[in-house]
Amino acid sequence: MTDISRRSFIGLLSAVPLVAASTVAAPQGAFAATSTLYSDTYGPDGSHWPSRTPRPTDTFVKTIECDCNWTAIGNAITSLKDVSKNDNVRILVRPGRLAGNGAGSSSRPVLERIGQTGRGRRILIMPRDGSQSITFDASIRMDRVSGVSFVGFWTFPSSLVLTGVSDFAWAWSKGRAFNVSTNSTAAVSDVEFVECVTPESQLTESDAWAFRTAGSTVTNLSVVGCYIASMYKPEGSTAHLDTLQLSGSHSLKNVVMEDTVIFASTNAAFIPTELATGVRFDHSLLVAGASMLKRYPLPAGSKLSSVYPQAANGSGTNGVLSARDSIMIGSVPGVWAAVENAHTSAAKTYANSGGWTYDPTLSDVSSAWLDSRTPMPTDEYLRSVWKI
Repeated sequence: MTDISRRSFIGLLSAVPLVAASTVAAPQGAFAATSTLYSDTYGPDGSHWPSRTPRPTDTFVKTIECDCNWTAIGNAITSLKDVSKNDNVRILVRPGRLAGNGAGSSSRPVLERIGQTGRGRRILIMPRDGSQSITFDASIRMDRVSGVSFVGFWTFPSSLVLTGVSDFAWAWSKGRAFNVSTNSTAAVSDVEFVECVTPESQLTESDAWAFRTAGSTVTNLSVVGCYIASMYKPEGSTAHLDTLQLSGSHSLKNVVMEDTVIFASTNAAFIPTELATGVRFDHSLLVAGASMLKRYPLPAGSKLSSVYPQAANGSGTNGVLSARDSIMIGSVPGVWAAVENAHTSAAKTYANSGGWTYDPTLSDVSSAWLDSRTPMPTDEYLRSVWKI
C-alpha cells in the first residue's frame, strides 16, 4: 500500500486521476497482529466533544438558567450576544418537556434565525439536571441557528432536522434520526454531530439518517463518534433504504465520518451523490453483508434481496469517497479518491491513490467480534460513558 501523508490524503479528495485497480491481498488472520484497527474500538465512548465548545468542568464567564421551553432557550441565546465571542458561556435548561412540530423539511422550526456566527467559543446548551431530565413530545426542526452546541438532549424516539444552520453542534444524544436539509433560504455550513446515537433497528421505508440539499449547499459537515443501526424495508416495498444517504440538487462538500459506526440497511450503510466532494471516512467501522445480521437480525415482515447490502455504495462515482484507518465489511464499489490503511472484505476494489487491504475473514465476523469493537449503545452504556 502506498504511504500517504495526512496533508496529501486530504488534498487528493478533490483530485480525479486515472482509475487503477488497487486491492492488496493478505493472508487470512494476519491483521490481529499487524493492524491496530482490529483491536481498536469505534463509536460513542465519551471521548468526543464539539469543537470550540467549553466543557461543563470549565470556568464560565456567564451561566444562564432557563425554563424548559423554546422561547426561554431562544431568549437566553439572544441575551448572550453582547458577551465576548471568545468567552465561555452556557445555558442550563431546567427539567421539563420540550414541544416539537415534526422533523420534516417544511415543519415549523422550534428555533429560527437565532445565534451568532464568528464566535471563537460556541455557547454550550445543556440540561441542568442531566440528559434524562428533559423529554420531547415530538420531533423537531431548527432553522438558521448559529454559534451554539446542544449537548445531552435525547430526542428518542423522535428525530432532529437542521436547516440552514451554521457553526452548530448537536452532541451526546440518543435519537431516531439526525438529519440535515437545505433550501433556497440558507446554506448549511460547519455542523457537527458528535456521539449521536440511533441504536435500534426498525422496519421502515425511510433512511435512518439523510443529508439532503435543495436550493443551497452543505459545506463542512462532521459525524464524529456516532452510531447508526440498520433499517430494513418491509417485504414487497420498492423503497431504496440506506443507513446514511447524501442526496439533493446542490453540492455537499467535506462530509467527514470520524470514529463512527454504521450498520447497513436493506441497500447499503452509506451512499453518496455525484454532487458530493471530499467525503471521507477516518477511523470508522461500516458493517454490511451477512455480518450486520449478527447484531440486527431481519425483523418479521422484512426480506433481503439475493445480494447482501453494501458497506459504501459509491457505484458510478469517481474520486468522491476516501478512507483512512477504517474497516468496511461488505462491498465498496466506485472509484475511491484515496485509501490508506483501510481493510475490507470486498475482493474487487478501485482507488486513484493507495488501495484497500483485502481480508476475507471480515465477511463472517462474530457477534463477539462486533461487541469488542463497538459495544451495543444501551441506555446504561451511554449513561456510563457520558455521565450527564
